[in-house]
Amino acid sequence: MEFCELVNEHGVRTGRTVARGTVVATGEYYPVVHVWIRDEAGDYLVQHRAHDRPVDPGIWAVTAGCVQAGEDSLAAALRETQEELGLTLLPAQLQRLQQQALENRFEDIWLATVTRAALGTPQPGPEVADWKWASKAVLSELISLSEFFGYSYFDRLPA
Repeated sequence: MEFCELVNEHGVRTGRTVARGTVVATGEYYPVVHVWIRDEAGDYLVQHRAHDRPVDPGIWAVTAGCVQAGEDSLAAALRETQEELGLTLLPAQLQRLQQQALENRFEDIWLATVTRAALGTPQPGPEVADWKWASKAVLSELISLSEFFGYSYFDRLPA
């Protein structure tokens, strides 16, 4: 079971720790990370979520997950990338693009800029059925077909 330290609408910890999935009060948010990995050609590494996942099964998405209690956002981004794709990113490869409060989540959106050769080949964990590199244009088309998760900030990502 995962435990998360809740944050307010500004991303500041409230001091309250709950089990993941607990219903939270208005003004409380689960801290979440999204990790976009972009290569030298401008393509993004995306993953096909396993069909047994309780949230968004079988949809293409980016690496994402909750920030666990005692962990900061950057550490969570690195951990989630390792858990879901079997890839090790360096902190210097990541830059925070944006933060936003949405529903019961406070999202930190990270961008990792990599070269494919240096990154290596993904070795997906059990949450991931498949992976691929795709341009922003291709991802936009997949969003229109409801095959890729429609992130609220997608249009603001680098092309």
